[in-house]
Amino acid sequence: MAATFLYPSYKAACDELDRRRRVDLGFERIDALLKLLGDPHHSLKVVQVVGTNGKGTTAVALASALEAAGGPTGAYLSPHVLSYTERMMPRGHYVSEEEFAAAMWKTIKVADANEIPATQFELLTAGALALFRDAGLEWAVLEAGLGARHDATTAAEPEAVVLTNIGLDHTEYLGDTVEEIAEEKLASLGPGAVLVLGTGDPRVVGAAWETARRVGARVVEHEGMGEPENVPYLAHNERLGVRAAEVLLGRSLRPDERGAALSAARAARPPARFEVHDVRGVPVVVDGGHNPEGLEAALGAVRAEYGDRPLGVVFGALKEKDVGSMLNVLSREAHALVLTRPAYAGGRALDPEGVDGKYEPRDAGGRRARVASDAGGALRVAVGEMEKVGGVVLVTGSLYTGAGVLGRLRGR
Repeated sequence: MAATFLYPSYKAACDELDRRRRVDLGFERIDALLKLLGDPHHSLKVVQVVGTNGKGTTAVALASALEAAGGPTGAYLSPHVLSYTERMMPRGHYVSEEEFAAAMWKTIKVADANEIPATQFELLTAGALALFRDAGLEWAVLEAGLGARHDATTAAEPEAVVLTNIGLDHTEYLGDTVEEIAEEKLASLGPGAVLVLGTGDPRVVGAAWETARRVGARVVEHEGMGEPENVPYLAHNERLGVRAAEVLLGRSLRPDERGAALSAARAARPPARFEVHDVRGVPVVVDGGHNPEGLEAALGAVRAEYGDRPLGVVFGALKEKDVGSMLNVLSREAHALVLTRPAYAGGRALDPEGVDGKYEPRDAGGRRARVASDAGGALRVAVGEMEKVGGVVLVTGSLYTGAGVLGRLRGR
Protein backbone atom coordinates (compact mmCIF):
# COMPACT_ATOMS: atom_id res chain seq x y z
CA MET A 1 0.00 0.00 0.00
CA ALA A 2 1.36 3.42 -0.94
CA ALA A 3 2.42 5.62 1.94
CA THR A 4 0.65 8.92 2.60
CA PHE A 5 2.85 11.88 3.56
CA LEU A 6 1.04 14.64 5.44
CA TYR A 7 3.91 16.95 6.33
CA PRO A 8 6.59 17.35 3.66
CA SER A 9 9.34 18.73 5.90
CA TYR A 10 13.02 18.70 4.97
CA LYS A 11 13.90 16.38 7.84
CA ALA A 12 11.11 13.99 6.94
CA ALA A 13 12.30 13.95 3.32
CA CYS A 14 15.85 13.15 4.47
CA ASP A 15 14.63 10.39 6.76
CA GLU A 16 12.58 8.88 3.96
CA LEU A 17 15.54 8.97 1.57
CA ASP A 18 17.79 7.39 4.20
CA ARG A 19 15.28 4.59 4.60
CA ARG A 20 15.44 3.80 0.88
CA ARG A 21 19.21 3.70 0.64
CA ARG A 22 20.32 0.51 -1.09
CA VAL A 23 22.06 -0.66 -4.26
CA ASP A 24 19.56 -2.19 -6.68
CA LEU A 25 20.71 -2.43 -10.30
CA GLY A 26 18.48 -1.96 -13.32
CA PHE A 27 16.75 0.89 -15.15
CA GLU A 28 13.12 -0.20 -14.94
CA ARG A 29 12.38 1.88 -11.82
CA ILE A 30 14.15 5.09 -12.87
CA ASP A 31 12.75 4.86 -16.44
CA ALA A 32 9.21 4.49 -15.11
CA LEU A 33 9.67 7.32 -12.63
CA LEU A 34 11.08 9.72 -15.22
CA LYS A 35 8.19 8.94 -17.55
CA LEU A 36 5.64 9.71 -14.83
CA LEU A 37 7.43 13.00 -14.15
CA GLY A 38 7.09 13.98 -17.81
CA ASP A 39 10.57 12.89 -18.95
CA PRO A 40 12.33 16.00 -17.61
CA HIS A 41 15.65 14.97 -19.19
CA HIS A 42 14.15 15.45 -22.64
CA SER A 43 13.90 19.18 -21.88
CA LEU A 44 17.58 19.39 -20.92
CA LYS A 45 20.97 18.95 -22.53
CA VAL A 46 22.46 16.26 -20.31
CA VAL A 47 26.16 15.78 -19.57
CA GLN A 48 27.31 12.88 -17.39
CA VAL A 49 30.56 12.97 -15.40
CA VAL A 50 32.05 9.54 -14.67
CA GLY A 51 35.32 8.32 -13.18
CA THR A 52 36.93 7.12 -9.97
CA ASN A 53 38.08 10.40 -8.42
CA GLY A 54 37.42 14.09 -8.98
CA LYS A 55 33.91 13.81 -10.41
CA GLY A 56 32.31 16.37 -8.09
CA THR A 57 34.92 19.08 -8.61
CA THR A 58 34.89 18.50 -12.36
CA ALA A 59 31.08 18.59 -12.51
CA VAL A 60 30.90 21.87 -10.57
CA ALA A 61 33.54 23.48 -12.80
CA LEU A 62 31.74 22.27 -15.94
CA ALA A 63 28.39 23.60 -14.73
CA SER A 64 30.01 26.91 -13.72
CA ALA A 65 31.62 27.27 -17.15
CA LEU A 66 28.38 26.60 -19.02
CA GLU A 67 26.61 29.08 -16.75
CA ALA A 68 29.30 31.72 -17.30
CA ALA A 69 28.90 31.27 -21.05
CA GLY A 70 25.20 32.09 -20.81
CA GLY A 71 23.59 28.65 -20.52
CA PRO A 72 21.47 28.20 -17.37
CA THR A 73 22.85 25.03 -15.80
CA GLY A 74 22.20 22.68 -12.92
CA ALA A 75 24.67 20.27 -11.34
CA TYR A 76 23.62 17.04 -9.61
CA LEU A 77 26.28 15.71 -7.24
CA SER A 78 26.90 12.75 -4.95
CA PRO A 79 27.43 11.85 -2.24
CA HIS A 80 26.55 14.67 0.11
CA VAL A 81 28.74 15.34 3.14
CA LEU A 82 26.78 17.52 5.57
CA SER A 83 23.40 18.09 3.92
CA TYR A 84 21.25 16.54 1.22
CA THR A 85 21.01 20.02 -0.31
CA GLU A 86 24.58 19.52 -1.59
CA ARG A 87 23.14 17.14 -4.18
CA MET A 88 21.44 19.81 -6.34
CA MET A 89 23.02 23.02 -7.57
CA PRO A 90 20.89 25.03 -10.02
CA ARG A 91 22.55 28.14 -11.46
CA GLY A 92 25.60 27.97 -9.21
CA HIS A 93 23.84 27.79 -5.84
CA TYR A 94 22.87 24.79 -3.74
CA VAL A 95 19.14 24.43 -3.25
CA SER A 96 17.54 25.49 0.02
CA GLU A 97 16.10 22.91 2.37
CA GLU A 98 12.61 24.03 1.35
CA GLU A 99 13.36 23.64 -2.37
CA PHE A 100 14.91 20.25 -1.80
CA ALA A 101 12.00 19.00 0.30
CA ALA A 102 9.43 20.18 -2.25
CA ALA A 103 11.22 18.47 -5.14
CA MET A 104 11.77 15.24 -3.28
CA TRP A 105 8.29 14.89 -1.80
CA LYS A 106 6.80 15.33 -5.25
CA THR A 107 9.06 12.59 -6.57
CA ILE A 108 8.50 10.24 -3.63
CA LYS A 109 4.72 10.61 -3.86
CA VAL A 110 4.74 9.88 -7.60
CA ALA A 111 6.86 6.79 -7.03
CA ASP A 112 4.74 5.47 -4.18
CA ALA A 113 1.41 6.25 -5.80
CA ASN A 114 2.49 4.12 -8.75
CA GLU A 115 4.12 1.41 -6.61
CA ILE A 116 7.63 2.04 -7.98
CA PRO A 117 10.14 0.82 -5.35
CA ALA A 118 12.72 3.42 -6.30
CA THR A 119 16.02 3.58 -4.43
CA GLN A 120 17.41 6.67 -2.72
CA PHE A 121 19.71 7.46 -5.64
CA GLU A 122 16.97 6.94 -8.21
CA LEU A 123 14.63 9.30 -6.36
CA LEU A 124 17.37 11.91 -6.04
CA THR A 125 18.27 11.65 -9.72
CA ALA A 126 14.69 11.95 -10.94
CA GLY A 127 13.94 14.74 -8.47
CA ALA A 128 16.97 16.74 -9.56
CA LEU A 129 16.10 16.43 -13.24
CA ALA A 130 12.53 17.53 -12.58
CA LEU A 131 13.76 20.47 -10.50
CA PHE A 132 16.16 21.56 -13.26
CA ARG A 133 13.43 21.26 -15.89
CA ASP A 134 10.93 23.22 -13.81
CA ALA A 135 13.55 25.94 -13.22
CA GLY A 136 13.86 26.43 -16.98
CA LEU A 137 17.50 25.35 -17.16
CA GLU A 138 19.22 24.44 -20.41
CA TRP A 139 21.95 22.08 -19.20
CA ALA A 140 22.06 19.32 -16.57
CA VAL A 141 25.48 18.10 -15.42
CA LEU A 142 25.06 14.76 -13.64
CA GLU A 143 27.73 13.14 -11.51
CA ALA A 144 27.41 9.36 -11.80
CA GLY A 145 27.10 7.45 -8.56
CA LEU A 146 28.48 4.03 -9.49
CA GLY A 147 30.04 3.27 -12.86
CA ALA A 148 27.65 4.04 -15.69
CA ARG A 149 26.27 0.80 -17.07
CA HIS A 150 23.72 0.47 -14.25
CA ASP A 151 23.79 4.03 -12.88
CA ALA A 152 20.52 5.95 -12.67
CA THR A 153 22.09 9.03 -14.30
CA THR A 154 22.55 7.01 -17.49
CA ALA A 155 18.77 6.82 -17.84
CA ALA A 156 18.88 10.56 -18.63
CA GLU A 157 20.47 9.68 -21.98
CA PRO A 158 23.55 11.92 -21.83
CA GLU A 159 24.64 13.53 -25.05
CA ALA A 160 28.14 13.99 -23.63
CA VAL A 161 30.26 12.10 -21.10
CA VAL A 162 33.29 13.40 -19.20
CA LEU A 163 35.64 10.73 -17.84
CA THR A 164 37.98 12.01 -15.11
CA ASN A 165 40.19 8.96 -14.45
CA ILE A 166 40.05 5.27 -13.59
CA GLY A 167 41.28 3.54 -10.44
CA LEU A 168 40.57 0.24 -8.74
CA ASP A 169 37.46 1.09 -6.75
CA HIS A 170 34.02 -0.55 -6.35
CA THR A 171 35.58 -3.69 -7.80
CA GLU A 172 32.70 -5.80 -6.46
CA TYR A 173 30.46 -4.08 -9.01
CA LEU A 174 32.75 -2.79 -11.76
CA GLY A 175 35.54 -5.34 -12.29
CA ASP A 176 39.05 -6.15 -11.11
CA THR A 177 41.17 -4.34 -13.71
CA VAL A 178 41.42 -0.79 -15.00
CA GLU A 179 40.28 -1.95 -18.41
CA GLU A 180 37.17 -3.68 -17.02
CA ILE A 181 36.25 -0.65 -14.90
CA ALA A 182 36.80 1.68 -17.87
CA GLU A 183 34.39 -0.40 -19.92
CA GLU A 184 31.74 -0.08 -17.20
CA LYS A 185 32.21 3.67 -16.85
CA LEU A 186 32.02 4.19 -20.62
CA ALA A 187 28.84 2.13 -21.02
CA SER A 188 26.62 5.24 -21.20
CA LEU A 189 28.34 6.50 -24.33
CA GLY A 190 25.90 6.38 -27.23
CA PRO A 191 25.81 7.08 -30.97
CA GLY A 192 26.63 10.69 -31.78
CA ALA A 193 27.72 11.49 -28.23
CA VAL A 194 31.03 13.12 -27.33
CA LEU A 195 33.48 11.82 -24.74
CA VAL A 196 35.91 14.21 -23.07
CA LEU A 197 38.85 12.32 -21.54
CA GLY A 198 40.54 13.64 -18.43
CA THR A 199 43.24 10.99 -18.16
CA GLY A 200 46.20 10.01 -20.27
CA ASP A 201 46.39 6.47 -18.88
CA PRO A 202 47.00 4.44 -22.06
CA ARG A 203 44.78 1.61 -20.81
CA VAL A 204 41.85 4.01 -20.41
CA VAL A 205 42.57 5.91 -23.61
CA GLY A 206 42.63 2.66 -25.56
CA ALA A 207 39.34 1.51 -24.04
CA ALA A 208 37.78 4.91 -24.74
CA TRP A 209 38.70 4.97 -28.41
CA GLU A 210 37.54 1.37 -28.87
CA THR A 211 34.19 2.05 -27.19
CA ALA A 212 33.69 5.25 -29.19
CA ARG A 213 34.48 3.48 -32.44
CA ARG A 214 32.05 0.68 -31.64
CA VAL A 215 29.09 2.93 -30.77
CA GLY A 216 29.79 5.82 -33.14
CA ALA A 217 30.82 8.47 -30.60
CA ARG A 218 33.49 11.18 -30.74
CA VAL A 219 36.50 11.42 -28.41
CA VAL A 220 38.24 14.59 -27.29
CA GLU A 221 41.39 14.18 -25.22
CA HIS A 222 41.86 16.96 -22.68
CA GLU A 223 44.82 19.07 -23.75
CA GLY A 224 45.73 19.40 -20.08
CA MET A 225 47.13 15.87 -20.20
CA GLY A 226 50.44 17.62 -20.87
CA GLU A 227 50.32 19.44 -17.53
CA PRO A 228 53.27 19.00 -15.16
CA GLU A 229 52.78 16.26 -12.60
CA ASN A 230 52.83 18.78 -9.75
CA VAL A 231 49.64 20.56 -10.86
CA PRO A 232 47.23 20.21 -7.89
CA TYR A 233 44.48 17.73 -8.62
CA LEU A 234 41.72 20.25 -7.87
CA ALA A 235 43.15 22.67 -10.44
CA HIS A 236 43.39 19.84 -12.95
CA ASN A 237 39.76 18.85 -12.36
CA GLU A 238 38.59 22.44 -12.71
CA ARG A 239 40.49 22.84 -15.98
CA LEU A 240 38.96 19.60 -17.23
CA GLY A 241 35.48 20.92 -16.45
CA VAL A 242 36.16 24.16 -18.30
CA ARG A 243 37.63 22.29 -21.27
CA ALA A 244 34.57 20.03 -21.42
CA ALA A 245 32.32 23.09 -21.50
CA GLU A 246 34.31 24.47 -24.43
CA VAL A 247 33.90 21.18 -26.29
CA LEU A 248 30.15 21.25 -25.71
CA LEU A 249 29.84 24.91 -26.71
CA GLY A 250 32.06 24.50 -29.76
CA ARG A 251 34.19 27.52 -28.83
CA SER A 252 36.79 28.71 -26.37
CA LEU A 253 35.62 30.66 -23.36
CA ARG A 254 36.48 34.34 -23.35
CA PRO A 255 38.95 35.37 -20.60
CA ASP A 256 36.15 36.98 -18.60
CA GLU A 257 33.98 33.87 -18.91
CA ARG A 258 36.85 31.60 -17.88
CA GLY A 259 37.64 33.77 -14.88
CA ALA A 260 34.01 33.88 -13.81
CA ALA A 261 33.69 30.11 -14.23
CA LEU A 262 36.74 29.28 -12.12
CA SER A 263 35.76 31.78 -9.45
CA ALA A 264 32.23 30.36 -9.27
CA ALA A 265 33.52 26.77 -9.23
CA ARG A 266 35.81 27.47 -6.29
CA ALA A 267 33.05 29.26 -4.39
CA ALA A 268 30.68 26.31 -4.92
CA ARG A 269 33.26 23.56 -4.36
CA PRO A 270 31.60 20.69 -2.46
CA PRO A 271 32.56 20.20 1.19
CA ALA A 272 35.57 18.07 2.14
CA ARG A 273 37.43 18.82 -1.09
CA PHE A 274 40.64 20.33 0.28
CA GLU A 275 38.67 22.36 2.80
CA VAL A 276 41.05 24.11 5.20
CA HIS A 277 40.34 25.12 8.80
CA ASP A 278 42.57 26.50 11.57
CA VAL A 279 42.45 24.72 14.93
CA ARG A 280 44.65 26.24 17.64
CA GLY A 281 47.07 27.45 14.97
CA VAL A 282 47.27 24.07 13.23
CA PRO A 283 46.01 23.90 9.61
CA VAL A 284 43.42 21.13 9.32
CA VAL A 285 42.78 19.98 5.75
CA VAL A 286 39.64 17.93 5.17
CA ASP A 287 39.92 16.08 1.88
CA GLY A 288 38.38 12.76 0.91
CA GLY A 289 40.66 10.03 -0.40
CA HIS A 290 38.54 6.90 -0.62
CA ASN A 291 40.99 4.78 -2.63
CA PRO A 292 44.80 4.64 -3.01
CA GLU A 293 44.84 6.99 -6.02
CA GLY A 294 42.60 9.52 -4.29
CA LEU A 295 44.68 9.32 -1.14
CA GLU A 296 47.90 9.92 -3.08
CA ALA A 297 46.29 12.96 -4.70
CA ALA A 298 45.19 14.36 -1.33
CA LEU A 299 48.67 13.88 0.12
CA GLY A 300 50.25 15.49 -2.93
CA ALA A 301 47.99 18.51 -2.60
CA VAL A 302 48.92 18.89 1.09
CA ARG A 303 52.63 18.69 0.25
CA ALA A 304 52.20 21.24 -2.54
CA GLU A 305 50.55 23.65 -0.10
CA TYR A 306 52.51 23.00 3.12
CA GLY A 307 55.82 21.56 1.99
CA ASP A 308 57.60 19.18 4.34
CA ARG A 309 55.82 20.18 7.54
CA PRO A 310 55.06 17.14 9.73
CA LEU A 311 51.75 15.56 8.83
CA GLY A 312 49.18 14.12 11.19
CA VAL A 313 46.44 12.05 9.56
CA VAL A 314 42.92 11.25 10.74
CA PHE A 315 41.75 8.26 8.71
CA GLY A 316 38.49 6.35 8.46
CA ALA A 317 37.20 4.12 5.66
CA LEU A 318 34.26 2.04 4.52
CA LYS A 319 34.16 -1.74 4.47
CA GLU A 320 34.37 -2.21 0.71
CA LYS A 321 37.57 -0.18 0.29
CA ASP A 322 41.20 -1.27 -0.21
CA VAL A 323 42.18 -0.26 3.30
CA GLY A 324 45.46 -2.17 3.33
CA SER A 325 46.83 -0.28 0.34
CA MET A 326 45.71 3.06 1.76
CA LEU A 327 47.37 2.36 5.10
CA ASN A 328 50.59 1.45 3.28
CA VAL A 329 50.53 4.87 1.64
CA LEU A 330 49.97 6.58 4.98
CA SER A 331 52.77 4.63 6.66
CA ARG A 332 55.20 6.46 4.37
CA GLU A 333 53.75 9.93 4.90
CA ALA A 334 52.09 10.30 8.31
CA HIS A 335 54.11 11.48 11.29
CA ALA A 336 51.08 10.61 13.43
CA LEU A 337 48.16 8.39 12.43
CA VAL A 338 44.76 8.36 14.14
CA LEU A 339 42.09 5.86 13.12
CA THR A 340 38.42 6.71 13.54
CA ARG A 341 34.96 5.67 12.39
CA PRO A 342 33.38 7.49 9.43
CA ALA A 343 30.27 9.36 10.56
CA TYR A 344 26.78 8.78 9.14
CA ALA A 345 27.90 5.65 7.23
CA GLY A 346 25.96 3.16 9.33
CA GLY A 347 26.91 -0.45 8.80
CA ARG A 348 29.28 0.44 5.96
CA ALA A 349 31.76 2.10 8.32
CA LEU A 350 34.85 0.17 9.35
CA ASP A 351 35.41 -0.11 13.09
CA PRO A 352 38.76 1.58 13.85
CA GLU A 353 39.58 -1.00 16.53
CA GLY A 354 39.09 -3.71 13.93
CA VAL A 355 41.29 -1.90 11.42
CA ASP A 356 44.01 -1.51 14.05
CA GLY A 357 43.81 -5.16 15.03
CA LYS A 358 43.83 -6.50 11.47
CA TYR A 359 46.46 -4.27 9.86
CA GLU A 360 48.50 -3.01 12.84
CA PRO A 361 49.19 0.23 10.95
CA ARG A 362 52.16 2.40 11.84
CA ASP A 363 53.20 5.93 11.02
CA ALA A 364 56.38 6.98 9.23
CA GLY A 365 58.29 6.81 12.53
CA GLY A 366 57.21 3.24 13.23
CA ARG A 367 54.70 4.10 15.98
CA ARG A 368 51.40 2.21 16.11
CA ALA A 369 48.34 4.16 15.05
CA ARG A 370 46.13 5.66 17.75
CA VAL A 371 42.42 4.89 17.81
CA ALA A 372 39.57 7.29 18.54
CA SER A 373 36.00 6.09 18.22
CA ASP A 374 34.58 9.46 17.17
CA ALA A 375 35.74 12.22 14.81
CA GLY A 376 35.96 14.87 17.50
CA GLY A 377 38.31 12.77 19.60
CA ALA A 378 40.43 11.84 16.58
CA LEU A 379 40.79 15.49 15.61
CA ARG A 380 41.84 16.49 19.13
CA VAL A 381 44.54 13.82 19.19
CA ALA A 382 45.92 14.73 15.76
CA VAL A 383 45.91 18.47 16.44
CA GLY A 384 47.59 17.92 19.80
CA GLU A 385 50.38 15.95 18.14
CA MET A 386 50.92 18.52 15.39
CA GLU A 387 50.87 21.47 17.81
CA LYS A 388 54.12 20.16 19.26
CA VAL A 389 55.97 20.05 15.94
CA GLY A 390 54.46 22.81 13.80
CA GLY A 391 52.65 20.31 11.66
CA VAL A 392 49.51 19.98 9.55
CA VAL A 393 46.52 17.66 9.96
CA LEU A 394 44.88 15.86 7.04
CA VAL A 395 41.44 14.31 7.60
CA THR A 396 40.95 11.76 4.84
CA GLY A 397 39.70 8.38 3.73
CA SER A 398 35.94 8.29 3.26
CA LEU A 399 34.09 11.57 2.73
CA TYR A 400 32.02 10.44 5.72
CA THR A 401 35.16 10.75 7.85
CA GLY A 402 35.38 14.35 6.68
CA ALA A 403 31.69 14.81 7.45
CA GLY A 404 32.20 13.89 11.08
CA VAL A 405 35.08 16.34 11.49
CA LEU A 406 33.40 19.14 9.53
CA GLY A 407 30.28 18.78 11.63
CA ARG A 408 32.37 19.73 14.64
CA LEU A 409 34.49 22.38 12.92
CA ARG A 410 31.39 24.11 11.62
CA GLY A 411 29.54 23.75 14.91
CA ARG A 412 26.82 21.52 13.50
